[in-house]
Amino acid sequence: MRRFILSIAVLLSCTAYAQTDTLRAVVNVHNEYNPVHIKVNKKSFVPTTTGSETRKSSPSYEFTREAMPFGGFVSERSTKELLKGEEKPYYGYARAGYGTDNGLDLKAAYRRDITARDNINAVASVDGYKSELDGVFNEWESRMYRSMASLGYTHLFDYLKLSAGADFCNRVFNYQNAGFMQSMTDKQNSMSYGAHVGGESMLTGAFGYDFNAAFTHNSRKYTTGEENSIYENRISAEGNVWYDINSGGVSKVGMLASADFFLYNNTLRNAAHPYDNYCSIDIDPYIGFLIEGWRVRIGTRMNIVTANGAAFAIAPDIVVEKELGNVVSLYAKATGGRTDNSFARMESITPYWNFDAENSIQLKPTYKVFDATAGTRVTFGAVSADFEAGYAYTKDDLLQCFNHDDRYSKIGFVCSNFAQDDTHNAHATLRAGYDLGGWMKVAADARYDYWKCDSKELLMMKPQVTCNINTEFKPVRGLTLNADYNFTYFAKNPNGRISNKSELSMRASYDIFPWLGVYIQGENLLGDRYFEYAGYETRGARGLFGVTANF
Repeated sequence: MRRFILSIAVLLSCTAYAQTDTLRAVVNVHNEYNPVHIKVNKKSFVPTTTGSETRKSSPSYEFTREAMPFGGFVSERSTKELLKGEEKPYYGYARAGYGTDNGLDLKAAYRRDITARDNINAVASVDGYKSELDGVFNEWESRMYRSMASLGYTHLFDYLKLSAGADFCNRVFNYQNAGFMQSMTDKQNSMSYGAHVGGESMLTGAFGYDFNAAFTHNSRKYTTGEENSIYENRISAEGNVWYDINSGGVSKVGMLASADFFLYNNTLRNAAHPYDNYCSIDIDPYIGFLIEGWRVRIGTRMNIVTANGAAFAIAPDIVVEKELGNVVSLYAKATGGRTDNSFARMESITPYWNFDAENSIQLKPTYKVFDATAGTRVTFGAVSADFEAGYAYTKDDLLQCFNHDDRYSKIGFVCSNFAQDDTHNAHATLRAGYDLGGWMKVAADARYDYWKCDSKELLMMKPQVTCNINTEFKPVRGLTLNADYNFTYFAKNPNGRISNKSELSMRASYDIFPWLGVYIQGENLLGDRYFEYAGYETRGARGLFGVTANF
């Protein structure tokens, strides 16, 4: 009982603290309303530099919130947890909720080992809203609904782990009307689907490898100023091979390689500024060292692209780590590389970006010339703290903006636009976390970014100060309480129209039975207005109530 009272008191004090102190806090654990575009993403391989030696890991402060779709969902009660007297865990999880703004929250996941060697997992999700929102010109009837599904299968051979899967996403929404005229339609529809197959070596020797091949399709109907559908197909393949040496200070040598082919339909290829089909190839040879406790990885990221930019780019890929006893570790890295600004990437950043067959151009790849970071990590029991600082120089950085002048009277839309410019970014981050036996978790971080860009107005969506605080309490069996607060001060406030972000969210869930629970949550409880996407304000305070089930 005392622990329950203490939990409630701490929760209330943290909530009050979050509302009054705007320059402390951290880690965006609550899932912001970002449209998740379902596709097979290029993995970021991070091969270990230490061979097979055991490494100390920091405590995990992941909260029991659901993961974003297609990462699987974690209920308030883990599907792998066994209660006393139970012989099997729950394989599935489902959730159904309804809230203000006609908010819909339907999710389900199922994961099961069919045999000792075969595993299957499936995820489905439907979420969204329909509500009247404030716009840059007037109020407008906004809607955004997303339907997603994913299926994956894994089989373990004696020396190979083979996986295959497919996924699908459909998003129905509408643009904000500019107030001058009605658009040709307000039933925008974007779709993506794909399939992939991959493998991972299960060999016990020094040699190892993994690989992945995928096809993804991204398309949209009724985009701004264009009645025809536009789409991008992507064919990708990647692989990683390595050999553990562990001799003379050298621990590992290896090679990463990937190739992506981007193909566009006739609408994009026949535009006034046509999109070209192109190929992007990345190669990263690397070598790892282990010398007197220092772990060093030295690699070089090389990229070759056949269109939309310089043909060849190179960047460092260096990581250095050192543990001082069992408490403190030091690390530094210098990396870089190219990122393809594909149609799919822009779709994933904002659903409201503008494609105009007369004016749109194919963007160059973003080239991070140099990104250096150094920091220290302290781990002491349940307490973890990190501090890091760094600097990055990026050519053709992808930046968001929006126009709201008379030009939009021709198409009747308010749209997010993308522009490119070189940016410099110096940053520093402080993180801290505490886990008290699993029944109370607190995590916080604060980050400062100093941005420099020739066109300062393009920094409107770049955060300068970001602070978060996240708390979770389990005072009694079955009850979980969450409170999350985020404050963001943007580098460039657009004409003072929209405030900086100050968002408080709270959630409570309770397991009535081991297999049945309820939850209630409130988001943006302070009702602040800020740009969630360039030109598009966030929704105000909103609530949601629902039920959960394990099966």
